[in-house]
Amino acid sequence: MKKKLIGLIIGIFSFSIVNASSATELKLATFEPPKAFIASKILAAWAKKVNQCSSSLNVKMYAGGVLGSPPKQYDIVTSGVADISWTVLGYIGGQFPLSSVIELPFLTKTSRAGTTALNTLFKEGYLDKEMAGIKVIGLHSNPGYQIHMKDTKVVNPADFKGKKMRVPSKIAGTILKTLGATGVKVPAPGTSEALSKGVIDGTPFPYTAVGSFRLFDVTKYHTEVNITNATFGLIMNEDKFNGLPGSAKICINKFSGHAFGDWASNLIDNQNAIMKNEISKKEGHEIIIASDSVIDEYKKILAPIESNWLEEMKGKGLDGDAVLKRARQIITAIDG
Repeated sequence: MKKKLIGLIIGIFSFSIVNASSATELKLATFEPPKAFIASKILAAWAKKVNQCSSSLNVKMYAGGVLGSPPKQYDIVTSGVADISWTVLGYIGGQFPLSSVIELPFLTKTSRAGTTALNTLFKEGYLDKEMAGIKVIGLHSNPGYQIHMKDTKVVNPADFKGKKMRVPSKIAGTILKTLGATGVKVPAPGTSEALSKGVIDGTPFPYTAVGSFRLFDVTKYHTEVNITNATFGLIMNEDKFNGLPGSAKICINKFSGHAFGDWASNLIDNQNAIMKNEISKKEGHEIIIASDSVIDEYKKILAPIESNWLEEMKGKGLDGDAVLKRARQIITAIDG
């Protein structure tokens, strides 16, 4: 009896080893540091959900840009260097034109609104052309971007003149240039160093990024304007996905689309509120909320950016009017 029990235990242990070793590893890449919010609380958590769902998969995260720099996250997926990556869509010039609608000035306030709009636009087929050739697991946006400055307050539009500002996307760069600032391209993980060395004076970012990229020590003034946003995609190599067993595909799809977006945006908005609260309590930091009259001034100055975006989409043969109309409908229902 004792020998049978030992044999059974050994058999179960051996099966576990074989089962684990036979699981297909999926490399999940991100340029965020391993302990940053998105990497630790969203990407790692998503991987855990999939791994628990499917015994045939082992989604393993490669953080800190070890598989590719921030602008290369799309390329490393399509080339197969990574199987899955989390990427800033705006970093990939020209690839996702319609998705950039979420970046238009003052369109969004919350991650929930931007994220719901993106995943709805994708589900309803508006983004089919630009998402062709990849498996889209989920899309999301940040909460609206505020302005975080090292030494000087930026409140009114005129305050931007002559300031060196980090440019997170093409539309953000146009916004900053229109306001009289000098745009500087700095990858998100390099923002703290760029501020510290005086390469830039400030940056548009949601509050979440102040924690993720250690900006507490290099910023003092935080002005709330919800001036732009950023779009992100959790994307997968299409051939890799198509080659997976049916049960593995089911598990990935279970945590894709709105299931991914609703869950992720809730975490992001909550973290944004937490970080804002932490900033408000830190000595030497000041949060300035732009008045309605100041926001109206910004809107008047930046109004051409939306019409120019629509013209650009038209020039590409894309229906920007329909995308903006649908996005605004979804966002207004959530953000008001």
